[in-house]
Amino acid sequence: MFKKIKEIFSIKTPDYKDYSFPHEILYKKILQTSYNNWFYKDLKVDDTIEGRFEIIVLHIFVLFKILDERNEENTFFKQKLLETFIEELDSTYREIGISDNTFAKKMKIAVQSIYGRIDSYNNQFDNIDLFSESLQRNIWPLEKGKIKESKLLSNYVYDKIKKYKNKGYKDIIQRPSDEF
Repeated sequence: MFKKIKEIFSIKTPDYKDYSFPHEILYKKILQTSYNNWFYKDLKVDDTIEGRFEIIVLHIFVLFKILDERNEENTFFKQKLLETFIEELDSTYREIGISDNTFAKKMKIAVQSIYGRIDSYNNQFDNIDLFSESLQRNIWPLEKGKIKESKLLSNYVYDKIKKYKNKGYKDIIQRPSDEF
């Protein structure tokens, strides 16, 4: 009987994700990278949920650009990574109190934004000027004078892709850094 009472009144700890699967480990590295102050202080990305969303989506694009499309394992990995991001986004929206009435609509818009940005970045990637403009439109939508910042961010993306060229997700996960 005391065992049952103890179970009823005991404090239960929430079940947090342990990030043990490869796509979760790499997502966590992307998340850590999104906290780098360089994006917010030097590039003047808004240090808000929206700004962080943009930086995470950009890093997902970078990873997608690195991983070979023709490899079925990479395709599966990228899908699982995207699902993890969407689950985390879902959880964040619920934590900040988005009501059930508008939740489905907000998630639909967010998912469309993710795919739209990845598609836009991919379509503009071969021309650094067009790619920079795409970054400026998405990351600084209300500020037209961020040419310098968008060029710096473009170079960052190109350097990151060059750094990991011909690497698989397993190689990236093995890196000792917490960041991607």
